[in-house]
Amino acid sequence: MNMRWVLCLFVLMCGQAVASDAPWRTATTPNYQILSQLNDRETAGWMRDFDQYILSVSGTLKMDLRALPPLTVVLFARDKDYTPYKLQRPDGTTANVAGQFARRSTWSTISMASDSFDEQTRRVIFHEATHWLMSVDQSSQPAWFSEGIAELFSTFERRGEKVAWGKPINSHIGLLRSGAAEPLAQFLVEPDALFDREDHTSRFYAEAWAFTHFLMFSKDQNHRLLLLKFLETFRTHSAPATVNAVFGPGLPDIEHEFRNYVDQRSWTYMVQPVVAAPEPPALQPAPPELVEASLGFLAMGARRPELARQHAQKAIDLDATAPGGHAILAYLALDDHHTDQAAKHAEAAVQRGSKDSDMFMVLGDSYTFGHNAMKPDAARARVSIYENAINLNPRRSEYERLIDALIELEKPSEEDAKFLSVAIRAFPDDDWLRVGSAAVDYKLGHNDAALATLGTALRQDTKLDPQQRNFAINLRGRWLIPTMNAELSDAMNKRDFSAARAVLSRYRERIGGSPAMDTFLQDADSNLQLSELVAQFDALVRNKKKVQARAVADQLLTRPNLPADMRRYLDQRLGDSGK
Repeated sequence: MNMRWVLCLFVLMCGQAVASDAPWRTATTPNYQILSQLNDRETAGWMRDFDQYILSVSGTLKMDLRALPPLTVVLFARDKDYTPYKLQRPDGTTANVAGQFARRSTWSTISMASDSFDEQTRRVIFHEATHWLMSVDQSSQPAWFSEGIAELFSTFERRGEKVAWGKPINSHIGLLRSGAAEPLAQFLVEPDALFDREDHTSRFYAEAWAFTHFLMFSKDQNHRLLLLKFLETFRTHSAPATVNAVFGPGLPDIEHEFRNYVDQRSWTYMVQPVVAAPEPPALQPAPPELVEASLGFLAMGARRPELARQHAQKAIDLDATAPGGHAILAYLALDDHHTDQAAKHAEAAVQRGSKDSDMFMVLGDSYTFGHNAMKPDAARARVSIYENAINLNPRRSEYERLIDALIELEKPSEEDAKFLSVAIRAFPDDDWLRVGSAAVDYKLGHNDAALATLGTALRQDTKLDPQQRNFAINLRGRWLIPTMNAELSDAMNKRDFSAARAVLSRYRERIGGSPAMDTFLQDADSNLQLSELVAQFDALVRNKKKVQARAVADQLLTRPNLPADMRRYLDQRLGDSGK
């Protein structure tokens, strides 16, 4: 399982600690759950600000908030109380941070202390919250836009009845004006925002912010159209192909305009009316189990597994019917590579009503190589559990494992085929989904549809990686080889070797391209040549053309790996004809 974390840290601004032993209070909004030690007025103020950010950004980007992964916000009254949950460095020391945003595919946490919250904290929270919001759209996005749009919205602020975002970030402008910018031809195809060198990462973030700002806010309306075209094209094409299709020979002109834009003295940014939002719900005393589970997830995001384990066990002891404690223990077991233990806790979490799709995926995995693998119809159970996980949270990684399971499943159902057709509509750029859909269709007897879908996946600008491409080519080969062999056999029975060669040529275009298929076709071609020479030899022997027969026999006898029975056959025929 992919355990990749995205953690954002920011510098702690020390202030006077506010002594407070306030109890935890909680509220649940349509988009997140909050636990707070602040008084109700302060907590409601924070929620109004964050709610306005969510509504403004999601409205601008046309996002479906119903698809957001769960988010828990934890507000500590004092930095002293927050310190045990701050990120632990590899050397065991505690990071000097004011807050953290731990973001995972199925859950996220924001945590901070009220007495150390500052403007930099706010920017980083809104940057990462933009990634959280944009996670509802799982279509492929270029790295520069993903980080650039997050930096644009990191400047979000409310002033009276207006909100603003896209304001200039002076540190980015200064870095780019110093000549640090990467040429667009290289920058636009970078696959990731993180580099081995910190200065390269900082440069990428600055250029991502500036180029996104340039396309969205420059005076030329065509730039907005270029941005939309780039994002749409990138869904189904590689980065280099997208750059060529969108900018083509005009890229140097765009680069010149962009450099001038960075050097401008004044910057336009977006000012919008406040979005009407309901008042935050009233806070209630937080159930002890909820507090323990939330702090457990917080500790896990801060890389403090023992503290997370303690909170998880307390949560289970307080309420054995709640899923949170078991989910934490499942994640911790996965981190320790104890897959059977992780599956048992995941199963306990699912039985107790967990809606975390990762718990379903871990449980599904146990039907492949874990303690459930020997159960009757384990392969079918695995597929069904994966599909349940995807219904909770449709992510590409889940679909990849579902495809693997369906390829191995002997008898998929028509419902499985419909499930994948919906997935392809949701992720039209995912060619591995097409391979899986083709495999299911073929097993269901829809052979023409399967071959057509596989052909689309194997088009020239396919997004399959080399291993996936070889698999798809070999799969198509296995489907087509029986038909090819039948056509070859028919031509050979008629001694029509020209027709047989035409068959091979036609199928080489359809099934060649992988090492395995190329080797198979070479063997088929070699066998065809052998059969044609043997037929010539037999005809010459029958017609008593001994010299010519001897010449063909010599050709046959010099072939490498000629079967022993074929050598005996040639010697016998030559002997019968008097050599």
